[in-house]
Amino acid sequence: MADLSGPFLVALLSGDERGVEELFERAVARGADLADLARSLVEPSFDEVGRMWCTGGVSVAEEHLATSLVYRAFSRQAVLVPCPPLGAPRLLLACLAGEFHELGILIVSEVARAAGWQAEVLGANTPRPAAIRHIAVHRPDAVGLSIALPSHVPECARTVEEIRKVSPATKTLVGGSAIRHDVALAGLTGADAGFSDAVALRDWLLTNRPCRPVSEAPQPDACRANVAEALRKRTSGR
Repeated sequence: MADLSGPFLVALLSGDERGVEELFERAVARGADLADLARSLVEPSFDEVGRMWCTGGVSVAEEHLATSLVYRAFSRQAVLVPCPPLGAPRLLLACLAGEFHELGILIVSEVARAAGWQAEVLGANTPRPAAIRHIAVHRPDAVGLSIALPSHVPECARTVEEIRKVSPATKTLVGGSAIRHDVALAGLTGADAGFSDAVALRDWLLTNRPCRPVSEAPQPDACRANVAEALRKRTSGR
């Protein structure tokens, strides 16, 4: 899809939403799935937008508009993918505290659903204590943390360590632009796996999807009971 990346960037920067969508559709007609769209079109385009922002070629407002445009067009491709089956494994996605770029985890959430996982998104700038409390109660099968800035690797490592304490069975995954540009940083976080692009994550999710009967999967009533118990302990001071 290399021949589509240049026109995709031009459509993106000119605010041509229909053009962006048509390029997605052309890629899909060639056999691309959501992970391919993310790796071959979205990721390189936003790398270039980031470079242009650093040099003054685009403003913050233009970068934000491009972000919303891509997510709308990508979401329209994602609605064509069936929902994960009952009892599917759960992936929780979050940006670390101080990380404000959430487009990556929003797109990854759709890639995960296409791979047969339930995906939950905590969003940008998630405080570590809040994320850890949520994980302790809900015990997802995997947690994906997004790192845009290499300076946030130590914070990611602390988060991974705390996740293991409250939910030892939960797999920890890291990705984001910092990892994409230097995959060796993933090892410094202590996470179970790091991913340089959406295709690598998709392949991991397909290969590592837990196999269990629906009867063994977390059920809504049980999850509600866990939340209720956590709230009871918090309000009672125990």
